Amino acid sequence: MQKISQFSFLVLWGRLALSKGFKVLMPKEQVIAILNQVVMLECNFTVTEEPPLKNIVINWQLANTNQVVHSYYYGRDQLKKQNPNYFGITSLFPEEFKRGNASLRLEGVKLKHSGKYQCYVSNASGSGEGIITVVLAAFYSEPRLIIKQKSSSTSLMFESSGYPKADISWYFGDNKDASVLSNTSYWQDADGLYTVQSTMEINKIENNSTYTFVLRNAVVNQTILRTFTLKAEEYGTSMSKSASTLLLITIAGSVLIIMALAILLYNKYIKAKSIEIIVPNLP
Repeated sequence: MQKISQFSFLVLWGRLALSKGFKVLMPKEQVIAILNQVVMLECNFTVTEEPPLKNIVINWQLANTNQVVHSYYYGRDQLKKQNPNYFGITSLFPEEFKRGNASLRLEGVKLKHSGKYQCYVSNASGSGEGIITVVLAAFYSEPRLIIKQKSSSTSLMFESSGYPKADISWYFGDNKDASVLSNTSYWQDADGLYTVQSTMEINKIENNSTYTFVLRNAVVNQTILRTFTLKAEEYGTSMSKSASTLLLITIAGSVLIIMALAILLYNKYIKAKSIEIIVPNLP
């Protein structure tokens, strides 16, 4: 209890200290954090002629609840009051304090770590604070394709998982929006990830019919695209005058994934292999 009251005194002292020329600067208002990866919350403070490490206090907390994420004072980390959701995943850079760097590193972030964070810095020169918002995202997985042949129709279904909820579209022919003809459902698992299933029911196959499935995760600029060309073929048998129909589905898949990370932006292109599947049309 003694250390907590001393910390409160240091914070109060810092707020009352003269802060001419002292500022806390947040280079970014928002950062995108990728699930299970490392994210850096940048926070800088002005280094004046005063020794920047004298009586320095750095406190990261959740802006909406004031719960402690990481604290540093008396020359070392103070984590007794740290929110349990952050045990073992936070760290500062004490060797960088003299350069005005009070940034926080979060390792292995989860969806529960999204939200607004406040960086508070106080030293002999003054005090200040800033806010940064962490937005969590997870790239959607390679979609799983399920084809079902029925007596009077064929269904194409895609399933994928990611975060946040993706935008799904279907197109027919030359970019004619066919999304209203599809059925798309979402659900979340225990970790908060979304699984999306989207089905297109095709009742009539015209020769060289083309359908395109598009999944978009706007937060990370991810787009997954699949284009199908469907061909209906008929053939006869020497045993019967009746004709049987086979549905030849040519799947020409291409995946375009454009990844935009908050700190490092990069592009990646993946082209899927072409697959041919022959599905008999049931009587």
